[in-house]
Amino acid sequence: MAAPSKPSSASPGPLNPKTTHREFFGFPGAVAVMTITVSVVYTWYFSCNEHDGCQLPLTSARWNHVVTSAIDYQSYFSLQALKYVAMWWAWLAILYLVLPARKIEGVTLRNGQRLKYPISGLTSLLVTVFTAVAVYAQMGSAPFLWIADHYFQLAAASIVFSTSLATFVYLYSFRHSSVERENQPAVMLALAGNSGNPVYDFFIGRELNPRIGSLDIKYFCELRPGIMGWVLLN
Repeated sequence: MAAPSKPSSASPGPLNPKTTHREFFGFPGAVAVMTITVSVVYTWYFSCNEHDGCQLPLTSARWNHVVTSAIDYQSYFSLQALKYVAMWWAWLAILYLVLPARKIEGVTLRNGQRLKYPISGLTSLLVTVFTAVAVYAQMGSAPFLWIADHYFQLAAASIVFSTSLATFVYLYSFRHSSVERENQPAVMLALAGNSGNPVYDFFIGRELNPRIGSLDIKYFCELRPGIMGWVLLN
C-alpha cells in the first residue's frame, strides 16, 4: 500500500480555507448541471428508441410520454444491470490495486505531503481488452449482445451507482474534522468544495483527495470506468 511521502514545508494559512468563489454559478448551477445531464439521457432514450421510434421535434404529448416513462422506473431499472455495473467498477479497482505499476508523486499539497499514484491505466486497459477477447472466444457474442440490448438499463444503473458513490464520498469527507487539531487527523478539503452549502459541495467534491487505502477515488473515477467502458462498447 503506497503511503504519502513525508511532509515538506506546508503552505501558510489554514489547511481548509472557506470557499469564497463558487464555480458554475454556485448552487443554482450545481442543481442545473446534475439535473440536466441526467434528464438529457432519459429524454434521448424515451424520445427515440427501438420500441417507439423517433418523433422529433418533441410535441407536448411526446414530452408527456418522456416524463411518464422516466417516472415508471420499474419498467427499465434492472438489478442485474446494476450488478454488472458494480462488477465492472470492482474489476477495474482490483486491477488498480494489484497490477504492477510505476508510482509517481503528485503536487505538494497544503499540508506539505505528496501523494503517490500508480500509472497503470494502459496496462489495465490491455488486460481488460484481452480478457474481453477471451470471453468472446469462449462464449461468443452473447454477453456483448446483452450489453447492446440493455444499454439504457446499464445507463440507468450507472446513474444510480455513480450517485451512490458520490454520496458516499461526500459523507466520507466528514470522517475527521476539517480543522487541524493537535494529534488528530484532519481531512483536507478542496478549495472549491468548502462553501458550507451541502448541495454545492457535493457537486464540486468536498474532499480534495478521497482515498480508501491506496485507492484514490477521484483519480480512479476520472478516466478508468468511463473511458475504458467506451472502448469496449465501441
